[in-house]
Amino acid sequence: MYTKHDQEYIKLLVADDDERVLECYQKAFGDEEQTNQMKALDALAAELFDTTRDIKVRPKFDIVACSQGADAIKVAKAAAEAGKPFDAVILDVRMPPGIDGVEAGSQIRRIDPDVKIVFVTGFSDVPFEELQKRVPPPNHLHYFNKPLSFTKLAEDVVTMVSTP
Repeated sequence: MYTKHDQEYIKLLVADDDERVLECYQKAFGDEEQTNQMKALDALAAELFDTTRDIKVRPKFDIVACSQGADAIKVAKAAAEAGKPFDAVILDVRMPPGIDGVEAGSQIRRIDPDVKIVFVTGFSDVPFEELQKRVPPPNHLHYFNKPLSFTKLAEDVVTMVSTP
């Protein structure tokens, strides 16, 4: 994470071959209205359940989107070489016609061993155990099936990046 003008940002790389899915990521992770909705829900929860809790400003996302795994590898490598690596990478498992997300994740892991990698797929043809073997370590690896809630995924990424 990095801070700019007293606002924390999570640097996020997303790769999916479906342009509509990339648009959903852009909206869920970059939409100011969504951020305001999350703040309102936090305030309501604090009011209803824990009035002594301070409302924490959630990080925003600095998102870069790619439509192929090879592009994601190039972008991740350039960011790491510039000393500004990504905090998290979200990869679709299948991204024809190029390399799949698992191979992209494996190569990105070699570039940056600390990045959190999230695999998202509509097909469960690669078991999570296989992903753990090919893209270790397991504690920096997450897996979600489509269809999914992009808003919930955004919240989960904040949690992933915020915890060691």
